[in-house]
Amino acid sequence: MQLREHYKSKGHGSSEAEEQDFDPNQFALCYDRQPISSELSLGVGSGALTLGGSDSLLHSTPMVFAENVSPGIGWYTVHVKGMFLRSKGGSLSEPANNSRYIRVDADENTLNGNAGANHGIIVDSGTTDSYLPSNLKPAFVEAWKEVLRDPTAEYHNNHIEMSAEQVKTLPTILVVLQGHKSGSAETNDVAVGMAGHPSHAAMFNSITDKNPLTISKNDVVVAIPPEHYMEESHRSPGTWIARIYFTEKYGQQSIFGSSFMMGHEILFDNSSGRVGFSESHCDYSRYMEERDLMLEQIRQNGATNQDNAATVVEEVKEEEVVNSAQLVGQDNLHGSGWA
Repeated sequence: MQLREHYKSKGHGSSEAEEQDFDPNQFALCYDRQPISSELSLGVGSGALTLGGSDSLLHSTPMVFAENVSPGIGWYTVHVKGMFLRSKGGSLSEPANNSRYIRVDADENTLNGNAGANHGIIVDSGTTDSYLPSNLKPAFVEAWKEVLRDPTAEYHNNHIEMSAEQVKTLPTILVVLQGHKSGSAETNDVAVGMAGHPSHAAMFNSITDKNPLTISKNDVVVAIPPEHYMEESHRSPGTWIARIYFTEKYGQQSIFGSSFMMGHEILFDNSSGRVGFSESHCDYSRYMEERDLMLEQIRQNGATNQDNAATVVEEVKEEEVVNSAQLVGQDNLHGSGWA
């Protein structure tokens, strides 16, 4: 856990300006992905909790903001405006090459499990799995079959034997959330997490006329890669189970749990009625290494601001992105049980 820290022209001592940047109505959670058996290594193995705001050092994409559509009831509720499946896995910051997009062809009432713009799905850090409307499953399964190009493929929550490489080539789930009204003012509307980003054009071209969508460039796109919604058994390495369930009856409260949250620093802003999303490694050990590099750069070079000091950190991040991208393969589902 860390308090929000700002490193400005006078180092990292406190000042009146810095104290004003700490907002007691904000906190951010960053859930690391559970390591798979082939990637086990020494380290803290935890994420991060930031009090008073978010920590840009954790961000691999700019933070974008979704509307909290029911701030008065104490939950952080996001309204889903669309859902898509993208072939071959990957995140927003590290997409797979030559992917195809298939829309989950459902209207907003079905996606949210209730009628009305003020209803949605709560982002709940206390729930491990995600529980979505049962009425949404038929459309999801049809999209699942189409994106896998297999009319017999079924999405299910049974244990299945797969290799880590096969899991990584399962579809990424892309969820489009209603954007916060200040989103365009505070973020670049071509940020990769915004619906207006050019990389999402192919996704929206897959929309059919059956259930038209009303998506604006200010809306937010959140990616759930297969490594996040698939969980490997500790007792039986190589055995996996999907942790997104379609179980909630219409009118009941659906939940985005940690299978949705992991791999992002998520800002919960109670005062502004918004929920921020930025993709992140959420690796606390790596975070500490990058922070120490930044501080050392400040000490050695007398950097005048955090942007200058973070240059070395960005170089480290770019190298890691290249290394990670090499792990994303082509379709490799033969014998997995999904295809």
